[in-house]
Amino acid sequence: MKSLRQLTRNLVVCLTFLALLPACERKPMDKNDPMAQAFAKPEHVDLDIGKIEAVPEEKPVEVAHTWAAAIKEQVRLAEADLQTCRNDYLVPFQFEKMRRRNVEFVNITEMDEVCMDGSPEKKKRGPLKILRNLAQEHIGKNAQLDRFIASGMEQLEFFRVFSFMTKKVGAPEIQLVTDLAKTSADRVRTVGMDVDKSAGIIAQWPDGTLPDDDPAVVAKALDAAAFKAQLVDHYAWLVDDFLNAYDRFANKSWEGYDMPKMTALRTWVAIPRKRLQQDRARLAALTADAKQKAEIDGFFNAVDASLKAIEAGYDRYEKTPKDERGQKDPNRKNVESTQKAAQKFLVTWRAPAK
Repeated sequence: MKSLRQLTRNLVVCLTFLALLPACERKPMDKNDPMAQAFAKPEHVDLDIGKIEAVPEEKPVEVAHTWAAAIKEQVRLAEADLQTCRNDYLVPFQFEKMRRRNVEFVNITEMDEVCMDGSPEKKKRGPLKILRNLAQEHIGKNAQLDRFIASGMEQLEFFRVFSFMTKKVGAPEIQLVTDLAKTSADRVRTVGMDVDKSAGIIAQWPDGTLPDDDPAVVAKALDAAAFKAQLVDHYAWLVDDFLNAYDRFANKSWEGYDMPKMTALRTWVAIPRKRLQQDRARLAALTADAKQKAEIDGFFNAVDASLKAIEAGYDRYEKTPKDERGQKDPNRKNVESTQKAAQKFLVTWRAPAK
């Protein structure tokens, strides 16, 4: 209480003293006084905006909206999954454990998602859907793309057999099941080299690359020699493999637990079918004499005959029951002879000029 009265008394004295102080003018502070310098306002600086270099605006990266750019992206996505499939699932697959009926070391559902089906829940398309779209919409538009589609579809077909075998570990003949799984996995890894090679070439395309059926490409004048060279590039890798393709996709693919791979075979046939349709139209406008045109037309007829021979075997592997097929395919001989007829043209056209 005493301290409160003392504090009040001191406050009254201070207020009285301040009231008695005379009014005085504030003296300007000495400019040399460090305190004055510390609180001094900065001098006004005139800026000449015209003399300041403008900072260039960063332009957004332009995404090329071209056929080539769209194809490159689709190929990149599909190839990434196809490569992951081989490296993460097939290469480390433990076949010895499978022979003991154990596949618990691999997540089969996850494997199928990556290698083939994708995942709707994850909003991710699988390579099967991408390759189907490429096959339906873009075959015959670029030779390297044709190769990617054909080899990619082949990997998918052999993986499908491999995956099916991993789900048959309860079968009585587990040794045969495991051997077929291994054979299929080996083929997946082998054809995977073609998948990666084609994808690597496509990745280097300029974004302005045009498809072969673009009017600007079709309108380019060609002589007979240039057209033949183009036909060798577009057909030789297919024609040279017709019989082997027929064997591995159909004729040799139904024994035991194996199954025909008709999607891959149909893709193999669809590519030259589309090419023939386009190239026959170009032949009419070719700068060549009648003899040269007749020679090229003869090649087209030979390829067509070979394709018809392959197609003649479809029913045997798609409709005829397995126990009614017999061991020998009567259609194979026709596939072989028609292939040789088409190859004769390519041998001549590939021979170096003398």
